[in-house]
Amino acid sequence: MIISNVHLIGFRNFSDSIINFNQNTLIIGANDVGKSNLLHALRILLDKSLSESDIEPNELDFHVSNKGTSDLISITIEFANIEEDAVLSVLKGNVSEDNKTYLRYEAIRNELTYKLYIGQSRDDLEEIDSRFYLRRMHMKYIESQRDLERYIRKEKRQLLKSTQKNLSDAEKAEDDDLLREIGGDLTALNEKVSQLTYVDHATNDVNKELKEMAHHHSEYEVQLDTGAIQVNDFIEKLQLGATANGTNVMLGGDGRNNQILLALWKAKSAREHNVDSQVVFYVVEEPEAHLHPHQQRKLAKYLINALPGQTIISSHSPQIAVHFSPNSIIRLFQRESSTIAASDGCSDVIKEGWQNMGYRMSVIPAEALFSSAVFLVEGPSELLFYHSLAEALNIDLDFQNLSILSVDGVAFEVYIEILDAMNIPWVMRTDNDISKVPNRNEWQFLGLNRCLGIAGQIKLLNIDHEPNAIETIEGGQWDYVSNIVNPKGIFLSIVDLENDLVGELTDEIVNALKKDNADDAINYLQRKKALRMSELLQSIKNDLIKLDGKELAKPLIKLLEVTNA
Repeated sequence: MIISNVHLIGFRNFSDSIINFNQNTLIIGANDVGKSNLLHALRILLDKSLSESDIEPNELDFHVSNKGTSDLISITIEFANIEEDAVLSVLKGNVSEDNKTYLRYEAIRNELTYKLYIGQSRDDLEEIDSRFYLRRMHMKYIESQRDLERYIRKEKRQLLKSTQKNLSDAEKAEDDDLLREIGGDLTALNEKVSQLTYVDHATNDVNKELKEMAHHHSEYEVQLDTGAIQVNDFIEKLQLGATANGTNVMLGGDGRNNQILLALWKAKSAREHNVDSQVVFYVVEEPEAHLHPHQQRKLAKYLINALPGQTIISSHSPQIAVHFSPNSIIRLFQRESSTIAASDGCSDVIKEGWQNMGYRMSVIPAEALFSSAVFLVEGPSELLFYHSLAEALNIDLDFQNLSILSVDGVAFEVYIEILDAMNIPWVMRTDNDISKVPNRNEWQFLGLNRCLGIAGQIKLLNIDHEPNAIETIEGGQWDYVSNIVNPKGIFLSIVDLENDLVGELTDEIVNALKKDNADDAINYLQRKKALRMSELLQSIKNDLIKLDGKELAKPLIKLLEVTNA
C-alpha cells in the first residue's frame, strides 16, 4: 500500500494542486515554497501524534491569493496497491476493486470546522467521525527543526519500552533477576555515597535550613543519594554514551547526533512496525542536517533501502537528490500566487528524460534541480568565463539561486528535456559549428540548426561549398537565426567563445597574452582551453565590465529575465 497522490485545494501555499508520489519520494524546492506544508497536509490525515485539536483549522491554513482568501480547504489522499489484510479489514467496504481508497479532510473558513471523509472514489465519499483507520495505517514523522538531544532521549525511551515489550517469558525472568541485583547494588552504592564528607555536610546544611523555614519540616529530611532513584528510574535515565578505541567519549557534534537520532528512529520503527498488522508511511524532513557530503550520500541510500514502508523525504541537498530515481522526485515551485509540482510530481516523463542523461547524471546536474534558472554552456571554458563575467557585471548567481551548467559537448536537448519536465527556466549558448556531410559534397550549419531545432523552427538547408562561421554573419543567416531564437533564451556564438571574446576585447587580450595579433591570441587560447582561459581571466578581470551590453553578456541578462518572469 502506498500514498499515490494528494490533491490540495485552498491549503496554505496550494490553490489547486495534484501531486503524485512514488514508493520512495524526494520533495525539493526553494525555501518557503511549501514542502513542509505539503507534508503537514499528509500529517493531518495520517499522523497519530497530531490530536483532534491539532488538526482543527485556523485562519492561516486557508490559501491567500490576489483574488482573496479561500473559503474551503480540501485535502484528498489517494492510496493504491491496498492488499494488506489488516488495512482491508479496518477500511472494510471503502476499497475499490482496483485496490484504491480515498481519504479527505475538508475545512470551512467562516466556521473554522472540519470534516473527514472516506470512500472508493474521489466522487463517492462518506463522512466519518474520527481517524479510526490510524490503528492500521499511519505516518511516522521527523520534523526539520528538531532538538537533537530531546529527540534522542525520546526515541531512546521508546526503543527501550518496545524492546522490553517483545521479550520472551524466559528473557523477562532473566531481566527481573538482574534488576533485583541492580537494586541491591544501588542500596550498597547509597551507603558509600552517604559516607562522602561533603555530601554529609551538604545534606545537613539543607535539612537545617528546612527546619528553620517551617515546623512541618521537623520530621522531614532530604538526602543526596541513590536511594531516591528506583531501579526503573535508573534504567529510564540511562544516557547514550560512546566509546572510541575503548575510551569513553562524548557523543559528538550535531552531525553525529543527527545520525544517532535516525538510527534510533529506524531501530524503534522496525520493532514497532508489524507488517502483518499495520502499514506505516515514513516521513523525514531535511535528514542531511549537519552532515558533510559523503555522509549525506550514505544517508540517502540508508533511508531509501532501510525503512520498511513508503518513504517520503524533503531535502535541500543535491547529494541526497542524486540517489533518487528521477521519477521519484517532486519539485515544488511557485506559479503566480500558488505552489504546484513540476509534471504533477513523480512522473515517467521525467524518468524518460533522465535515462538519456547516461553518464552525465552526477551531483552537478542534481544541483540544477534546486535552481531558479539554469544557464547551459558547452564546456569548462564557458563555465569559467561566465562565472567571471557574472561577477564583473555584479550578478550574484548564488543570491539569485542561478546555476551555470556545462553539458560537456552539445547535448543540450537532453538537459533541456529534464529542465522543462521540472519547470526550471533555462538559457543556453552554443558554438556556431559548421561541418561537412560524410560522403557528400555538402556542408551543414550545425550550430545554427541546433538553435533552430531547440526553438522548434525549420532548419537551414545544406550548401554545396565550405563556408566559415564569419560567412554566416555576412550572409545574414546568423542575424536571421538569432532574431528567432534569442527571445527564447537561445544564443549562438559568432564563431566560438575564444573568437568572440578576442573579437570583443581585442587589445586587452592581445596585450594580456603578449601576442602580436588577434589570430595568435585565439590560437593560443584554443589549445589547453580551460587552463588558458583561467589564466586569461585572471589577467583581464578588470576589463570584463567592458562586455556589458555586448553579445557575450546577453545570455546572462536573459538568465535574469527568465528567473523573474
